[in-house]
Amino acid sequence: MQANWTTLAMESYNSVVDQIFIDWGIEIVDRFENEVNELVYRIENHNHICPKSKIKGLHKCVINTHNSLIYRVKSESLIEIILIIFNKSEHDF
Repeated sequence: MQANWTTLAMESYNSVVDQIFIDWGIEIVDRFENEVNELVYRIENHNHICPKSKIKGLHKCVINTHNSLIYRVKSESLIEIILIIFNKSEHDF
């Protein structure tokens, strides 16, 4: 399967990366990017690896203690990454 990022997912990802860089520097940004890349690779190979979200059709994967990735299986060959969220924020996922 192939993972495609929505515009909202890219915006939220870039926002998290920017905030990590400001707060902790490039080493932690690199670690975060590696965590996300590894997670996306695992999702592409095992599309139901993460538990279902409270919202029908979506899955929520914990990236680390601070962030999670929301995705959906769009077809037999496509995964759509919807959003990166801060775990402690109020959200419906």
